[in-house]
Amino acid sequence: MDAIVAQYLKISSVRPAYLILQVLAAACFLVGCEGKSLVDSDPVFANAPPRRSLTNRATVAQTKPDGGESVIKTVSYDTQSTAPLTGNTVVAEVNGTPIFVDDIIGSVRLALEERDEIPAEQKRRIMLAQIQRGLDRHIEQQIVLQKLNATIPEDRQKLVEDSLNEVFETEVLGKIRKDKNVTTEAELQAALGEEGLSIELLREAFFRVQKVNGFLSQRATAPEKVDRTEIVDYYRENKDQFTTEERVRWQELVLKFSYHDGKQNTAKEMLELVQQLKAGANFGELAAKYSDALSAEKKGDMGWLMPGALADKELEKELWSIPGGQTTKLYERSDQLELYRVVEHQQAETSSLQDVQHQIEETLKDQKFKASRKAVLDELTAGANVITIFDNDVAEAKPAATPFSINR
Repeated sequence: MDAIVAQYLKISSVRPAYLILQVLAAACFLVGCEGKSLVDSDPVFANAPPRRSLTNRATVAQTKPDGGESVIKTVSYDTQSTAPLTGNTVVAEVNGTPIFVDDIIGSVRLALEERDEIPAEQKRRIMLAQIQRGLDRHIEQQIVLQKLNATIPEDRQKLVEDSLNEVFETEVLGKIRKDKNVTTEAELQAALGEEGLSIELLREAFFRVQKVNGFLSQRATAPEKVDRTEIVDYYRENKDQFTTEERVRWQELVLKFSYHDGKQNTAKEMLELVQQLKAGANFGELAAKYSDALSAEKKGDMGWLMPGALADKELEKELWSIPGGQTTKLYERSDQLELYRVVEHQQAETSSLQDVQHQIEETLKDQKFKASRKAVLDELTAGANVITIFDNDVAEAKPAATPFSINR
C-alpha cells in the first residue's frame, strides 16, 4: 500500500475510533473484566418459548415503502468490484440480515469524504481494509444478537435496555463530558461530531457490547469450586508467576561542579556531607537539601533497580553487593560527584501455595468460564449462514476454506 494510504490508515484507525474505545473501556471498567456484562446476572436473559422467526431484512430492504428504488446499495461479493462504497452498501449478510458499511466504519467513511486530496480508489482501499479489521467481530455480535432477539421476549429486552441506558447516561457519557469539559447535550453532540460520532452511535455500540456479553455470560457455566489437584498442578507449572525478582531500591546524592565553584569546592562539600552521614544524618534529608539532581524532590529516591538495568556496571555491581542501609563509595564523573545508598535489597522469593491458592482458584474459574463462553459462541456461529464481500478473496487464497471464520 502506498504512503498516502498507509498514512491515512494510521490516522483514521486512531482518531475516529477514540471515543468508541472510551466507551468500551468504560464498559470494561464498570464490568470488572472482559467477557461479562453489567446485566449478566439479570434473569431477563433467561430463555423464553420461541415467539417468532428471524426476519430476512436483506429481502425487505430492497424496496422503499413507497415502492420506489431502495437506497440500500448491494455489492457483488467481490472486493475487486469498482462499485463505490457508500454508508448503505451491504458488506455482509448474517442469516439474511444485511450489515452495512456504516455499521462497521461509519466515522471513518465520513472522515474520508472530507479528504478531497485522496483519490476515490484509494478511499475504497482504505475502507475495505478498515471493514476487514472489524467485520468478523461485528458478525460475531450480530449472530448473538439475533439469537437474543429470537429467544428473549421484548418486554424483558426492554428491562435490559432501561438498565443499560441508566449506566450509559450516568457513567459513560459522564466520563466523556468530563474528559471533553462539556456540560450541555448540545456541547457534547458538537464535541462528538468533531470525531465523526454522536451520542446515539455511542449508545448503540455500548448496548451491542453489553447485550452480547450478557447473553453469552448467562449461558456460560463456571464451577463454584476447582479441584485441589488442578490448583496444585497450576502452581507447579507456573511458579514463575509467583516468584518475585531480586531487586534493589536506591537513593542518590549528586553535587555538580558548576554549582559549587568547581571540582575542589564540590569535593570539600561532599566530604562534609559524608561526615554527617557517618555521624548518623539521614541520607534522604541531606539529598533533599543539598543534592543537585532532580531526585532531590523525592529525597534522592531512584525507585527499584532490576538486574542489568544500569549502563554503569561498576556501580551496579556495588549496589547489588552491599546490604540495605549502606552507602557506596564516592563516584567522580566528568562534571559531578555522586554518592549512593541502598535502601533495601530484596531477594527473589516464591510465594507458598497456601498464600496464592485463592488467586489460582479464581484464575482457573475465569479460564473455565471463558472456555464455556467461547463454546457457546462457537455453537452459535457454527450454525450461522454468513456471506461477506471477502469470501472470494478467501476462496482464492484457500480453495478449501469455508465462507466464514472468526479469528481469535
